[in-house]
Amino acid sequence: MLNFFRHRGLSNVIYGAIIVATIFAFVVTFRPNATSRTASLSETCVARVRGRCVDPKDFASAYRMLLPSRSSEASRRLNIKRLARDGLVERELLDDEAKRLGIGVTDKELTDQLWNGFVRVSLPAADPMVAMQILQEMYQAYARAGLVSKEVAQAHFDERDPAIPVDFRDPKTKAFDIKVYERQIRNLSNRSAVEFRAEQARELLAAKMRDVIRDPIRVSDREAWEEYDRRYSTATATWIAVKESWAARWAVGAAQADVDAWAKEHQAEVDGALAQRKAADAPQTAHVRHILVKLPYGATDDEKALALAKLSWAVARIRAGESFAEMARATSDDTGSAAQGGDVGTQMGGFVAPFKEAADALRPGEMTAGAVQTQFGFHFLMKDDPSKASEIEAQAKRAVVRSLFAKARATDVAQGLAKKIGEAIRGGKSVEDAIHEAISTYTREDRTPRLRVLLSSAPSDAGASPGASLPEKRFDASTDDERPKPETSTAFNRGGDPFPGLSPDGTTTVVTFAFAAKDGEVIAEPARTTDGFVAVQLKQRKVATREDFDKDHASFELGMVRVKRDEALSLYVKRLRDQAKDDVKLDDSYVQEARVDGGAGGATEDEDEY
Repeated sequence: MLNFFRHRGLSNVIYGAIIVATIFAFVVTFRPNATSRTASLSETCVARVRGRCVDPKDFASAYRMLLPSRSSEASRRLNIKRLARDGLVERELLDDEAKRLGIGVTDKELTDQLWNGFVRVSLPAADPMVAMQILQEMYQAYARAGLVSKEVAQAHFDERDPAIPVDFRDPKTKAFDIKVYERQIRNLSNRSAVEFRAEQARELLAAKMRDVIRDPIRVSDREAWEEYDRRYSTATATWIAVKESWAARWAVGAAQADVDAWAKEHQAEVDGALAQRKAADAPQTAHVRHILVKLPYGATDDEKALALAKLSWAVARIRAGESFAEMARATSDDTGSAAQGGDVGTQMGGFVAPFKEAADALRPGEMTAGAVQTQFGFHFLMKDDPSKASEIEAQAKRAVVRSLFAKARATDVAQGLAKKIGEAIRGGKSVEDAIHEAISTYTREDRTPRLRVLLSSAPSDAGASPGASLPEKRFDASTDDERPKPETSTAFNRGGDPFPGLSPDGTTTVVTFAFAAKDGEVIAEPARTTDGFVAVQLKQRKVATREDFDKDHASFELGMVRVKRDEALSLYVKRLRDQAKDDVKLDDSYVQEARVDGGAGGATEDEDEY
């Protein structure tokens, strides 16, 4: 150690003498093996690791260093107290492992670290992304506090260096200053120079052990190229989803004999569905139900006309004898009430004026004559009539059976239509023509003539008839928002999600196809989505090149190495924790966000920032 100070020059002898005195005080105070002291039964500990005590002062110091601004909001958001506690436990386990491997820290190494302004605090390795977020905020806070320049802080963050660079130099002479050092470590950790040095010895030993785990990790050129190719070779595709909900509504034949036969075979399923919906569908005194078809902000006349046509379709089916509650579930855009069969209760005071006026004007069993327009869209209202409970129950039973039957058949129908669309595209038809041909059977005029009821008699909140000046639109299989329609994906790679709604198996199927097919090819079998099937045509594939890889090789490989090293450290520490699970005892009261207990001399949330 004396050689170290000689290298610094005679001008630093005074500083060296003070540091030696500090070390001597540490030795006298704690005596040999103080860093591995054993907790007594009466000792207060944040955690006990193989009998050793992590005391509240250590915890408060780590917490203070991890969150230098001591913002309670940031502490809660990032769970800093738990991270500080878990980091200390991990440090103790790593120190034990280092000693087992014969790794140690010399006085010279520790002094050199502190002389150059590097201080350390352990973060648990379980979540490297969280650790990097904490480090970034630490460096920013230390820079704001003037403990380190923004440039140095950013450089350390870019290098993922957990050693915090703190400036212990005299502002004028730019030489290490023991008074600056003592003042800064008091601000940083609220510990004395002796205590801080002892803590940093443990931290440096743990850091050495982390390096032993991480440093051997390498990435070969082939491995880097394969990952680069996986990440930067991309594909775009045209996809046409055939949803089961759309198929159930338009493409499933529902002859009564077929429905009845299915219901007999699935009586338990029918009974279960009826039991679940009985309470919601039963008419209640003065309860109002509604169906809402929303309008987008600034809706065009065409959008309004289509929304009105969709509501007209639902109303026509209700007037033809179908259940209001079931049509609300199938059609209403008010998700809160739709699940309850459109029921919004009896208290209309909180509703907008046009809705309240229409609801108040209804008598039991009545429905509004037409659509009620509000700023939310078009509504159709009904007031419950308890005297018709048996009629409504029978109506609900028919509706539920038909709905369950349609859903059961919809899977096969959706798959068949998606396959038909794909085959038509493969045969040379355009995407639009293939879709039109596949669904044309369900859009014929003779399939929905009596459902074309335009509601235009009810007053709107603007005082005009909602349909008076709108073009007449038809709601059918071709205008339904859930209809099959072509969409183009964004560029995706082998590890990405091609488009929303794919099941895990569907994602694998589409990605495999996209990176094996030629531009323009169509997937052989439709891929599964969470609500149906999808036909896919590869639009374009862009292949990563070795030339681009060679340009980015160094930085790309470095990024891969960092990730793999983080993974290796995380797995190693997990193994250590699993092995020591019976020898680690935690006091969770210290990591509750309502409390920052620093023990004697510990930090609290009330302390000011630097």
